[in-house]
Amino acid sequence: MNPNVLIFRRLARLVRFIPAIFLFIFLIKGSGLGAQTYQFGGNASYFASQLLSKTMKYDGGDSTYVFSGGFSGGLTGAFYFDHGGYYSRKIYGIRLEVNYSRLNQSYRFFPGQGVIDPEVFYKYRLRLSYIDVPLMFTFCPTHHQGLTVEAGPQISFLQSANAIAQESRNTEPLVPTINKQNFKPTTFSFVAGAGIFFSFSETFAMSGTFRAMYGLSSLIKSGTISTSATPDRRLTLGITVQALMKINKYDAKKNRGYKYYLKRARH
Repeated sequence: MNPNVLIFRRLARLVRFIPAIFLFIFLIKGSGLGAQTYQFGGNASYFASQLLSKTMKYDGGDSTYVFSGGFSGGLTGAFYFDHGGYYSRKIYGIRLEVNYSRLNQSYRFFPGQGVIDPEVFYKYRLRLSYIDVPLMFTFCPTHHQGLTVEAGPQISFLQSANAIAQESRNTEPLVPTINKQNFKPTTFSFVAGAGIFFSFSETFAMSGTFRAMYGLSSLIKSGTISTSATPDRRLTLGITVQALMKINKYDAKKNRGYKYYLKRARH
């Protein structure tokens, strides 16, 4: 299939979640929680991805992990509220994201019996893609200028799965046949992160966070893949960058700017 068509289809899958994000924001807006700031924007992540397996080793065994990277991108909707007035330096809220994520994990195998020959091996890569939907509690102790932390559950919907040969030295690669039927369609994870939030103006902000995600449920359907590398959990560590448009922020005439809040935070 044409790569451009695949990209268009993936974008279309994300766009269909836009009404849900707006509904999420407006339901909270009318819930009486005292929300002061609403945000909508996009995010992008690059991370070290690992598909953990009970049969894989890290210490030079006959099958080992190879460092692999992954990426994600998507949409963000959030609200923040506090009960301390306009100048409360600590604010907290909830963020909903819808992200398309591509996970890669390469494995290196040393076939044969006895002592491992480091020059005889083959390598293949598993590729999984998901629509990830994390719902995270967020906290900013310096009023949207400085430190921000986040944590919460994530539900993921499998989009594709395959395996490809990467390298072979003096041996025939044994690459498993993998497809979506080998994996569970829905899985759950826990996400946590910390970083910096910076407001450029009353309407525009950016954030950069170091984020970790660990799978709480097994990825694979039991007995569906005949190979020694059967991924059981997701694990990612990386950087997430968000560009955000702020709506209904604190009244501009009463908002004294980030220097005021940073000064208050030091006392």
